[in-house]
Amino acid sequence: MKLLLLRANPRKNGFTRRLTDLFVKGVREAGAALVERDLAALDIKQCLGCYSCWITSPGKCILKDDMPAILADILDADIVVCATPLNAFTVSSHLKNVLDRTLPLTQSRFEQSPKGTVRNALRFPEKWPKKIASIVVGAFKGDENFAAVRAMFSLYANAMSMELCGEIIRPESYLLQFSLAKPLTVKAIEAAYVKAGYELATLGGISPDTQRRAAAELSPDVSYFKKYSNIYWEHAVAMGEQSRDLDLLSRNVMSDVRILMQEMARSVDPVATAHLKTVLQFDFPDKQYSVHIAVDHGACAFTEGKAETPNLTVTVDSGVWAQVFMRQISVRDALVSRKIMLAGDKFLFARLDRYFPPPVM
Repeated sequence: MKLLLLRANPRKNGFTRRLTDLFVKGVREAGAALVERDLAALDIKQCLGCYSCWITSPGKCILKDDMPAILADILDADIVVCATPLNAFTVSSHLKNVLDRTLPLTQSRFEQSPKGTVRNALRFPEKWPKKIASIVVGAFKGDENFAAVRAMFSLYANAMSMELCGEIIRPESYLLQFSLAKPLTVKAIEAAYVKAGYELATLGGISPDTQRRAAAELSPDVSYFKKYSNIYWEHAVAMGEQSRDLDLLSRNVMSDVRILMQEMARSVDPVATAHLKTVLQFDFPDKQYSVHIAVDHGACAFTEGKAETPNLTVTVDSGVWAQVFMRQISVRDALVSRKIMLAGDKFLFARLDRYFPPPVM
């Protein structure tokens, strides 16, 4: 099985790159022959629409660039895998250029496909059958935002007489960095990408179950998704050029108390709090930000702002709380040094880990 991977992501430390690397890991584990091409690093000009590859130089483009090598790779491959970020609801311009430039693989004669649509006949039918698969990574939540790119790959596969053997769609790409909130889900998504590579290399296709796992939801609703995404971009804009360091950006975003406190509320243990009715307030004076969490017999409500009559008030700078939350400093040391100040029922604070257990890593 010979696989050709067309990497069409210009950003080299983004989510498309990271997830595609996991896919490649699965392909390598399967022992399949893999050729990778970084399209953003190649000289691939835009198609002129001149039809010289049909008329004056059949099967050859008149443009002088790196595309002939890509065409040779496609002819040699059994499966072509296209990895791209979602740009303007379709593939990146780097991949679009390549797909446009595959016209020399066809000829002017028309034929009808098995699906009943009209397409151009293949120029090198002896090099077929072939398959095509896609990896598409986008920031949006909701499958409807990926409808156009799905349709494009389906139409292209039909036009090129290729079997569409797998579609790995990853929505909510921003939220992958919040692994502290949903570590098991993120690990399952990453494992699905490895498995997708292995399945494609060994079985010639990606199972519906693996495709579903790779696209698993990370946010419970649109409001949650919008809030977290907006916080991400707030940090990115504030960091300026430093935001190109995605690991640093991710750490800054994950340390934001607006996220930490909401995730804390979402982690409430309904059994441990089954008999508890209380209001916990957290004040972050350095950010002039307060939240309160109301626990009512296993249910939990998160509200920004101060509570009228909290049972416990915790006052702490946001940076200190982030370190405590991520287990970088001990709660005891923070209390002794008065970096954390308590007012009210201090017994509640001693049981926070029981009421709001940290995510299982």
